[in-house]
Amino acid sequence: MDERDAVLAELHETRERAVGLIRAKLDAAASQIREAAARSVGELDLIIPPDLEALLPLAPFHHRLAELEQTLIEAVRPKAEPAPPVAAAPSFDLAGLRRLDAGRAQSEVLQELLRQVEPFCAERAIVVFREGQVAGWAGAGFAGGDPVRGWRGSLADSPALARVAAGVPVLAHVAVDPGLAGWLGDGRRALAVPMSLRGKIVGALIAVAGEDAFAPQMVQLLTYATGLMLETLQVRPTVPTAALLDAELMEPVPVVAPPEPEPSGAEDVAFAMPPEEEPAPVPEITVPPGAMPPVVDSGATVQLKVPVAPVMPARTPDEDRKHEEAKRFARLLVSEIRLYNEQAVIEGRQTRDIYRRLKEDIDRSREMFEQRVPGEVRAQSNYFFDELVRILADGDNDALGL
Repeated sequence: MDERDAVLAELHETRERAVGLIRAKLDAAASQIREAAARSVGELDLIIPPDLEALLPLAPFHHRLAELEQTLIEAVRPKAEPAPPVAAAPSFDLAGLRRLDAGRAQSEVLQELLRQVEPFCAERAIVVFREGQVAGWAGAGFAGGDPVRGWRGSLADSPALARVAAGVPVLAHVAVDPGLAGWLGDGRRALAVPMSLRGKIVGALIAVAGEDAFAPQMVQLLTYATGLMLETLQVRPTVPTAALLDAELMEPVPVVAPPEPEPSGAEDVAFAMPPEEEPAPVPEITVPPGAMPPVVDSGATVQLKVPVAPVMPARTPDEDRKHEEAKRFARLLVSEIRLYNEQAVIEGRQTRDIYRRLKEDIDRSREMFEQRVPGEVRAQSNYFFDELVRILADGDNDALGL
């Protein structure tokens, strides 16, 4: 080996030693770096927990975002108008039935009917049928008074009332009925309910639909109840009818034991009688001889002239009942005549010929009165004539024209 080769070999060895030293240095430095990194990671695990929600909680932000979202939705959502308060529906109760029952004449019961149907309709009217004609009797709820009394027409001009006269309730638009349109105007609806008496259709209740309230079934119910009241008017002697009275409350009464007597301090009590008083002496009265009245013979007859008024024999309770029933029946018959002939009664009072105008109705009602009322009651009274004077002639006998 020459010198050149020896130098190259030494250089190779030197390089190998230098590289091994550098590698050892680098390995030592890398080991130190790895140890430091491991320590740093451990410290980071202590500083930063595995559950990041504990380090930076997002739940409150979630709830807050949900609240903000709901607020935005409510802000852009169209607000609904608050519902109006629901008013209590009107009804027909025991108090209303008592007011109908309180009427003692047909006119009183029918006027009460017009008041009772007020919550269930607007304007209302009662019309009567007679020989194919229609006449208004009374109304309520109309502006500017009561135009119903001036209503006159023919059943042939009103298809609705013609059906009612046949016994059929009708709910009609006024525009399709010329007769109703002339009285009520166009553009409205009206219910017409038949009114019957003794099995015969004698009139109708007309109830106009209101903007806020209209209850046809309640109007029909009240009309039916009124018909029953009119049918039984003469046989209901007391007001109110027994079935409509308030029920009496009967409850068990607690039994209270009597108090025990208190013990007395004395065994025996002696009651002393008050001393008897002697009667006071009666003074002696002396009458002068001239002041004595003459002595009348005990056998003589003494006549006394005393005016005696005629005495009617007292009536028994059964007789009183018969007379009261006769009065009510007479009032009912005459009230019915006036109900269906109001205009003729008014004109008859002015011309003082009521009987001539209503002869057929009066004679028929008188015949019914005589058939119904016992002869002994008619012999002691004149109830039918009294009611003719009071109801038809307004208290003026001459207005009857008899």
